[in-house]
Amino acid sequence: MYLKDIVAKYSPNIKVKNNFFTIGITGNIASGKSTFAQRLKNELKLIFPDEKIEVISTDDFLFNNQYLIKKKLFNEKGWLSSYDQEKIITFFNDLEISHQASIKGCYSQVTGDIEDECYFIDFPTILIIEGTMTLTELFSSYIDYSIYLEVDLTTNYRWFEKRSLENLKTKKEYTHLTKNRAKPLIKTIWEITNLKTFETYILPHKSCANLCVNLDSNHQINYVI
Repeated sequence: MYLKDIVAKYSPNIKVKNNFFTIGITGNIASGKSTFAQRLKNELKLIFPDEKIEVISTDDFLFNNQYLIKKKLFNEKGWLSSYDQEKIITFFNDLEISHQASIKGCYSQVTGDIEDECYFIDFPTILIIEGTMTLTELFSSYIDYSIYLEVDLTTNYRWFEKRSLENLKTKKEYTHLTKNRAKPLIKTIWEITNLKTFETYILPHKSCANLCVNLDSNHQINYVI
């Protein structure tokens, strides 16, 4: 099944709570959420060319690494405790009241930290939110329609390892390591932190999603539920 088929089948039946329509995309770490969100945006633009579509990540609402280290929360990065709830509430309140909002400080997968940049959103009609925490209590009340991305964990780990190795020179956790020395650390982070994040905050919300999309090793859609 192709993404355009999913959009054509499901999008006309969605009811919107607010003055903009919010689609939430969740799934495990490195499961292709950002790629899927961008593909979905492109498909929606083809079908609804007059709509103003924006994509944001739940990662943009993390505390920065300096704060996490200071509060001894760095090992809990990606868990509920590592998110700036005031920043989340302010963003959505601004968007609902004035139809405009800014995200001050955006997350970079390259550096693994919040970078000093501002992302401004102005009168969106469709807002796509992608991230591991999309269906948790932090964001679920803002979501009109939700999609869960399902990937075989072995494939998922390969994607995570590949992304991590690509960012060896820029990501705090890996900058001091060679490729061979980084691999054991990457595996440890996956097993101790990422799998716990998956089992605690992501997988339990799978049944809450409106649609489950299973992806193959090439990021293509196998089937939907």
